[in-house]
Amino acid sequence: MNRARLITIAGIVVFATVLIAFGPAPEKPGHDNVLRLAATSPPDSLDSAVSYMAASWNLQVNVYNGLLTYKKVAGHDGNTLVPDIAEAMPVMSDGGKTLTFHLRKGVMFGPPAKREVLPSDFKYTFERNAKIPSQGSFYYSVVNGFDQVAKTKKGSISGIDADDQARTLVFHLSRPDATFLNVLAMPFSFVVPKGLPLKDMSQDGFSSATGPYMFTEYDPSRRIVMKRNPSFKEWTKDSPDGHVDEIQMQLGVSQDNAITLFTQDKVDVPLTGIPTSKLPWIMNSKEWRPYLHLEETTRTPYIWMNNTTKPFDNVKVRQAVNWAINRRALVKLGGGTGVPSSTILPPAMPGYTGKNLYPKQDLAKAKQLMQESGADMNQEITIWCTSVAPSPDMASYLQAQLKSVGFTKTRTRCVDSSAYYQVTGAVATHAQIGFASWGADFPEGSNFIDVLFNGKYINPVQPNNMARYRGKDKEIDAANLLMDFDARAKAWGQLDEEIQADAPWAALSHGIARELVGKRVGDYVYHPVYEMLYMKATVDGSGTPNDKEHEHEPKMPGSDDDKGGDDS
Repeated sequence: MNRARLITIAGIVVFATVLIAFGPAPEKPGHDNVLRLAATSPPDSLDSAVSYMAASWNLQVNVYNGLLTYKKVAGHDGNTLVPDIAEAMPVMSDGGKTLTFHLRKGVMFGPPAKREVLPSDFKYTFERNAKIPSQGSFYYSVVNGFDQVAKTKKGSISGIDADDQARTLVFHLSRPDATFLNVLAMPFSFVVPKGLPLKDMSQDGFSSATGPYMFTEYDPSRRIVMKRNPSFKEWTKDSPDGHVDEIQMQLGVSQDNAITLFTQDKVDVPLTGIPTSKLPWIMNSKEWRPYLHLEETTRTPYIWMNNTTKPFDNVKVRQAVNWAINRRALVKLGGGTGVPSSTILPPAMPGYTGKNLYPKQDLAKAKQLMQESGADMNQEITIWCTSVAPSPDMASYLQAQLKSVGFTKTRTRCVDSSAYYQVTGAVATHAQIGFASWGADFPEGSNFIDVLFNGKYINPVQPNNMARYRGKDKEIDAANLLMDFDARAKAWGQLDEEIQADAPWAALSHGIARELVGKRVGDYVYHPVYEMLYMKATVDGSGTPNDKEHEHEPKMPGSDDDKGGDDS
């Protein structure tokens, strides 16, 4: 997202049913004022401290709020940071190491807390992130004292001062950080009331909402329901009230069934993706093609190669994989919704250069590099994927390409998407190669280059640095210290090219989201960070066909493969 964590291809997860109701929410006049969504798999969590999937954040932005947010508009203007529960952008002092916020009055927690949001609630939010298994805790290491609390699971963060009477919240950083304001707009930073238990609340109730909607029901095998938050009153246009009375998400819906329900007017927005078998029909349908929206995303699906295991500890083997694959073919296998590219940064990210070091398949070059590598061709190789289509087909394609360059003992191993990163990320698994996808958490080049390739993000459980790559740690750390926007962008672009050359990954494409939005739905807004803004949508039958400017997918400059899609 987005802002997104590594995103696996959709799979179905079945947990215990949880039903929490805080009482009936007020309804607005209107018949069936309900936005109906369908998804194949549930989000990883509804707890903002725990979740790290785009699908989770897409829901939570309608329920929770932070100090800062992004403008709730489509296009590049949606990347603009603005105050949310903070009255204004922070006052900076001490060379950018001290940030002082003043909180708005009158922002309320909904049930069960039913009280005003205080600075001490924010301090508790960050301390809770430090004390529970928050996947985003590494973002706060720059705050003095955060890592100590994260290590001991005790005490208070020394680098955050909260004064409820003065309504101020002050952060003391160990160094100036050009991206810390973006971090404060991430769902990890969405405020929770003091005393919320130190566990994933999506499995045991929900945190009190601050936004226009509140979670009222969650059955991970069946559905999610969001209703109006009775305590909400709009305070800015970038924290708007919702239009629909209720948002319902069906879970466990297959791609084919979702499209059937959509055409029967039983689902407004199928979030499952469009199956390859039905895409030509929709693209050529006079009735449905006008309701297909094409949106550029900041997402890069990729093949990771574990740089600490044979044979992928050899740079020539990794480069050979990059030349052996046909990105256009993989894009088609993945559903055809993106543009092939070997760059790490997508076009919308600062630092993108468009320079593809592997512009098209070259099997002769791949075989030559493999021969030069001296790798053992009898090495057993396991390709990891999720168990839901099209992931197994993509893994089979990669298996065939590895065989074509000489590896005689290859196999695929596909696991449920709910366990994919736990299994492949565990050191004990010694996973060699597999598929993944990364959507931006925020619009800054460090969110790809730093988070995915810095050695400090290698951990023994679920590393963001899936390749376990350490080749550019010094250069990445130096780029992180740059405070000038243009200088940072240039540094990320240079590192993109250098990392492509080292080939810890084989980036596949950059995402183009194909989103069907039903005839009932009006005021459709696709946000560059949060994707479709459900709070903006109406279901009064005012849906309009796509503008002509959306009729063609953007093409990736610098690539000979100019058609196709990603694997998400």
